[in-house]
Amino acid sequence: MKVSFLKKAAAVVVLTFSAALVNVPSASAVTCYGDYCSGVDPLSSGCSGDAKTIASAYVYGSGGTAQVNLRWSPTCKTNWAQANFVTSSIKAVQYGGYPQEYSNNNGTNSWSKMIYSPSLCVKASIWGGWGVTDTACL
Repeated sequence: MKVSFLKKAAAVVVLTFSAALVNVPSASAVTCYGDYCSGVDPLSSGCSGDAKTIASAYVYGSGGTAQVNLRWSPTCKTNWAQANFVTSSIKAVQYGGYPQEYSNNNGTNSWSKMIYSPSLCVKASIWGGWGVTDTACL
């Protein structure tokens, strides 16, 4: 009877542990690092997984509804521009003029390709009939 109880207890532990593993979310693999990320899409590379918005600017004449954001991935050490509307007129520009332009959109947001820039400042920029909107260079 003792052996049967131990087998059942072991089975419960194994099933409980297995169920816990099934509920663990899988981390998306990052496919680039550093300068190898320059010119790469932040979503397809996995760099957007830990990204933070570090600067924003509102588009003139939008009443505060349209904006451009400068995004930063601490894992990939990259920046990119992201807009909360669909536009191909978007880019990230590193101090000194090095740009990475439009990459893609998801029907709601647009973003540029990434720039590896752990030390030089980068700004996000969009343009249109209103002129140019830039974030601060961070």
